[in-house]
Formats: sequence, structure tokens, C-alpha cells
Amino acid sequence: MRKNIIIGTIIFVMSLVMLGCDGTGNSGDIVIEGTVSNSFLFENLRAIVLEGNIRLGSQNVDAQGNFEIRFRSSTGVVTLRFESTTFNAERPNIPVVNQSTTNLDITLQQSPVVIIIDRWQVFQDPISFSGTQAINYNESQAEFNLDGDGGNCMFSGGTSVISYSVRSISIINCREGVRAQSSGSIILNADEGIEISGNRDAILTLDDGFVEVGQTSNPINNTIVIQSFNQFGINAAGSSFVDIIPQNQCSISGSRDAVNVSGSATVNTSTCTLSN
Repeated sequence: MRKNIIIGTIIFVMSLVMLGCDGTGNSGDIVIEGTVSNSFLFENLRAIVLEGNIRLGSQNVDAQGNFEIRFRSSTGVVTLRFESTTFNAERPNIPVVNQSTTNLDITLQQSPVVIIIDRWQVFQDPISFSGTQAINYNESQAEFNLDGDGGNCMFSGGTSVISYSVRSISIINCREGVRAQSSGSIILNADEGIEISGNRDAILTLDDGFVEVGQTSNPINNTIVIQSFNQFGINAAGSSFVDIIPQNQCSISGSRDAVNVSGSATVNTSTCTLSN
């Protein structure tokens, strides 16, 4: 009896190790999920996430074309691969961030063989950085979404840097929307719309903090809405700097005032309409 228990335990442990080696354990706080619109054309289609030559996770695409892979990344850049008996292709250079879900609408093209991403959405949990941490997320297809659910949404302290250059940005339902202090920096650029809203300050900068909100180098129709429901749209203190650089329409509003500046702080509102 004891021998059978030992053998059973060994088999169970070995199966866990094999899952870990194959990457199919699907554990971690990063998720890539999506729907392959024409998955019915491919038999035994499998989605795989790779980091270099290391398989981080994989899953069979279901009958509806859906897949979900959960993993950890040490580099923040992965490759998405699809394999079947008749199809084999990769989409490299997919940026990922801890505590985020990347949702992709995908079409697999057979001639030439290529993975087409029809829509790219990122759903990010609140970010709080200090020290020397950094995010540099650059993807022109990505629609970035952060819903704070009443908590603080984005914080950069120390000398940390949070930088997003994407298609659109939505940071909503925040207590404080975007906050940079010490020498922290937050840079939010988009081809299209940017929305930042907070129950308190939508943008708050202290000390030598820096926040930039604006257009990318190739904007399509960049508009900006910054809104505080109970405080200031922008509240800048110390020697901090806030730079708002819209392509087209821009509005900044706060129940107390659109902009509040103290100390030697600087706020550039460009052509934005200010209201309270």
C-alpha cells in the first residue's frame, strides 16, 4: 500500500513538472486571450505564447475560436504562435505588462501565411511604481483601458517611468487618476482619444514629478478629456511639470477648478478648454 502511494505521488509530481516545462500550466498575472474568427478552417488549432524559445503557456482554441493563456514574463515582450496540421505562424513583439489582460480579435490568413490582429485591447489593473521601475509600452494598435473601480489608477514615484504610446487611452473610475511625485514620470500618448477621470484630482504632480498627455508622432484624431468630479482637473505643486499636447479637441475640468498650480510648478494646457 505504501509503495503504491509513493509511486502515485511520483507520477503526480512528474506530471506537474512536465506541465511546467511545456508551459501549459498557465499560471501568472498576465493574460493573452482572444477569438480567432476563422478557426473552423483549421484542425486541432493551438495558441502558444513564447518568450524567445521558451514556451510560457499554450491552449487549444475551442470550437468558438476562443483561447486564454495565463503566464509570467521576465522581458515584457512575447510572441504569439498558432499551430495546426495546416497552419503555422507567429506574431512577434507583443508587449505585455504585469496584472493585465490583452484581448485580441484575430484572423489567420493562409496565403501568405500571417496572423492578422483585427482589434487589440489591453485591460490593465492599477499601476503603482516607485524606485527605478519602468514600463515603456509602444503599440499603435492597442486600445489601453484602466478602470480603477474607485481606487487610485496610476502612480509613479522615485525615478520610475510609466510610458504608453498606443491607439487610445481610457483611465476612468479613479480616486486619483494619474499621480507623479519625487522624480517619477508618466507619459501618455495616443493616436486617437485620451480620457482621464478621477473623483479627486485627475492629474496630480508633486516634487519634481512629470506628466505628459498628448498625441503620438503620427496622430489620427487625437482628442483629450481630463475631468475631476470633486477636485482639480490638474493639480501641480513643488517644481513639477504637466504638459498637455493635443492634436485636436481638448477639455480640462474640475469641480473646484480646471487647473491649480502652487510652488514653482508649471502646467501647459496648450489649446485646451478649461472649465469647472
